Amino acid sequence: MMTLVLPPAQAANALSPSAYLEYTPTYGDTYNGVTTDDGDNLAGSYAAKVRVDYGRFAAQYSYHRDLSSSLVNSMTPMGGPGTALNYPGGQVIVPAFTANDGESEIRVEYQPVHLPVYFGLAYSNSFNNYSFPRLTALGIGAELQPNPRKLVSPYASFFYFPNQSGTYPLANPNNPNSGSVHSEFSANELDLGASLAFPKTDLSLVLGYYQTTNVRRTGTFNFVRDGPYVGIGYRLK
Repeated sequence: MMTLVLPPAQAANALSPSAYLEYTPTYGDTYNGVTTDDGDNLAGSYAAKVRVDYGRFAAQYSYHRDLSSSLVNSMTPMGGPGTALNYPGGQVIVPAFTANDGESEIRVEYQPVHLPVYFGLAYSNSFNNYSFPRLTALGIGAELQPNPRKLVSPYASFFYFPNQSGTYPLANPNNPNSGSVHSEFSANELDLGASLAFPKTDLSLVLGYYQTTNVRRTGTFNFVRDGPYVGIGYRLK
């Protein structure tokens, strides 16, 4: 029987945990059923993530915050600019506001031997400040991580969520007896980019393009978030 023994330094590196932090202001668009036609993200929109690698396993937490102006398509009872929010059984007109769409996500991944790609499971939790349902989902996907030993390295990620769902507390918010309504979507997340390492430091510049698409299976709206980003990464060895 032949036993493969790694050199001490190589064996230590194989099992040594490492962490990665990233912060990226986002400059894209958000279409969520309440935004203006162009859906431009406002200042304060950003994405952040924390990733821990241990051997061939990895865990990641990410958070998105997207701010956009609501569509002015009506007037409030007081005569001011208003936004019509359409629910399954009724409509509410509110003063024009800044829509805040957030998403948190947890991924657990594994990198098979001889493959540069991680495969994993994800749990997504999307929410907002305009009383549309909080949506949760389980998904599967693949992720290509940047190589920290290279000056320029590509990044790519795709995750698919077949059954994203949430519940409106009331079908018609004007009628307390209207009952709740379940809403379902299928969703996918695409992220493409590159990491540019700063020589002799643990910092990197990250550039890319992201797209999150939620296609309604039931409900009143589709949801799309997409656009470019430029940010900073920091690797803890």
